[in-house]
Amino acid sequence: MTSKQKWTIALMCAVAAVLATLMLWRQPAVPTGAGHDAHQDSHGHDDRHPAEGGAPAAAGDNVVAMSDAQVKANGIAIDSARPALIGERLHLPARIAANAERTVALAAPAQGIVQSVAVSVGSAVRKGQALAVIRSPAVAQWRAEVAAARQRQALARTTYEREKSLWEQRISARQDLDAADAALKEAGIAVQAARQRLDALAIGDGDGLSVGISSALTVRAPLDGVVVDKPAVAGQAVDDSKPLLTIADLSQVWVEAAVPAGSLGQVGTGMAAQVSIGARPQPIEGKVDLVGPVLGEASRMATARIVLPNPQGALRPGMLASVDLLGPASTVAVTVASDAIQTVHERPVVFVRSAGGFRAQAVTLGRTDGKRTEIVSGLAAGTPYATAGSFLLKADLGKGEAEHED
Repeated sequence: MTSKQKWTIALMCAVAAVLATLMLWRQPAVPTGAGHDAHQDSHGHDDRHPAEGGAPAAAGDNVVAMSDAQVKANGIAIDSARPALIGERLHLPARIAANAERTVALAAPAQGIVQSVAVSVGSAVRKGQALAVIRSPAVAQWRAEVAAARQRQALARTTYEREKSLWEQRISARQDLDAADAALKEAGIAVQAARQRLDALAIGDGDGLSVGISSALTVRAPLDGVVVDKPAVAGQAVDDSKPLLTIADLSQVWVEAAVPAGSLGQVGTGMAAQVSIGARPQPIEGKVDLVGPVLGEASRMATARIVLPNPQGALRPGMLASVDLLGPASTVAVTVASDAIQTVHERPVVFVRSAGGFRAQAVTLGRTDGKRTEIVSGLAAGTPYATAGSFLLKADLGKGEAEHED
């Protein structure tokens, strides 16, 4: 290396040293006492997360620093883990349905034409009330058969009375009376058979022969209820395969809850249930009436049915609901308020009160009734922890971890 090169290298080193000195000299000093303020977040928390002993918390310590004054200012409530009586709760989606056992789809008993319909969807009806009128040639034929059978029966009765009188006067033979008696009984059987067809289809045959051949058929309500469907309109051709209208008794409704296959072991008939519907302020108490024996092909879920009274008609079929099924209650050793449980790194944690802040303590959860949750491991009875406002601690913890990563 020549002397010229040596002088060049020495000059470059001197320039670098001068630049470094200038940079250090221009950096502003941190004012005394400003270090803590510089690390406070919008909640007034120190995001450096000192450990319980007062030393700064290292990344992964799961500690949120917070003084008593800050705890109060942020509305974070403190409670202690304690024993409690817990009944297992199963939360299920559900819907309101009409009571299928009190729902009737009325069809025309024979082919015909709808002459008139006296009700519409939503109409309240009484048992026996006229709903629609149908004109049917088949009905007229059946009524004519009843009328003819009655006439034959009347003739057979007259013949029998005459033969009986003649036999008593010893004018005719006994066999003539027996033949007349047999003919009268056969005529009675024919009348009974003709009327049974009308009775089975709820078709009146009239009290006299003059009205017995009418083709008009009045469809009447078989029960008290509400018209929930009415496809029939005047002038429509109908037969026994087409429903005219559907009536449902909505004084009781079914709540059908969907039960996953894996939870069927927790559900049984007679189990207490709480049904929450829409904006109703309070759940409705009920009991499981039936657990369906078959799973849905698409949903792979069974149906748990709760029967609820509906005297005012406020519960309408099709409304969405949720059902909480309550198992038998038992005392567990350690429980916390359910809203105190947060999820950090996909694990349930409880924020335990420690010196100068809170520590995210991983726990193993057990049963819950929605208000309190069993802690199987990770927390001892009597340990103070954050209840209301614990979500703020989770947010601060996540922010602190992000800053450590930076």
